[in-house]
Amino acid sequence: MQIKPIFPQAVLGFSKLQVDHNKVLKYIENIEFKITNESIRGDAQLYVSKNLNILDEISFLREEIYNNVKNYLNNIMKLKMDFQFTTSWVTKTFSNGYSQEHKHPNSFLSGVYYPIGNENFKIKFHKEKNIWGTEQIEINDLNADWYNFNITENSVLILFPSNLRHSIEKNLSDKIRYSIAFNTLPLGEMGTGDSKINFK
Repeated sequence: MQIKPIFPQAVLGFSKLQVDHNKVLKYIENIEFKITNESIRGDAQLYVSKNLNILDEISFLREEIYNNVKNYLNNIMKLKMDFQFTTSWVTKTFSNGYSQEHKHPNSFLSGVYYPIGNENFKIKFHKEKNIWGTEQIEINDLNADWYNFNITENSVLILFPSNLRHSIEKNLSDKIRYSIAFNTLPLGEMGTGDSKINFK
C-alpha cells in the first residue's frame, strides 16, 4: 500500500533570524495600538498597531524577512516570481488574550514574526472541517484538522498561504505576546494569455 499526501499546504518556520530581536521588541513596545473587533466583542485582550505598514519603520527586519520569503518562494516552492509587502502590523496579546479563527483575503502569502518566544505563545492552523464529524482513533498528519506551532524560541518567522485559516491560541502566560504579521502580493507579470495581470 502506498499513501501519498496530495497537494499539501507548505507552512515554514524559521528560527533565530539574523536580527536584533531586543531592538525590535524595544521599538514595538512604544508604538500606538488600537482595539480589535475581537476585543470589542468580548475578552480577547488583543490589540493591533495603528500603523499598518510597520515593516517600513523597521528596515533591518524588513530586509531579513524579505530574504526569507524570497528563499521560500524561489528555492523551496520553486516559483519564478517576485513579491511585494502590502500590509504589516504588530499584534499585542495580553494574558488570556486570543484571536478568532480567520484568514487573510486579498493576499498571496502571509507571515508572522515573533521577537520573543514563550511555551504558551501558539498559533493554530485549521483545515476545512470534517463534515461528517467522525471521531479519530488517533490524530495523525492525514486526519488532523488543526496544527499548533509553539513559539518557544526568540526571533521566529512563520510563512503560510494567506487562505490558510489560523488563530492565536489563548496566551496562558503572564507575558505580553508580541508579533509582527504581514501580507504579500506578487510583483510583476503573472499568468498567461487573457489571464495575464501585471502587479505593480
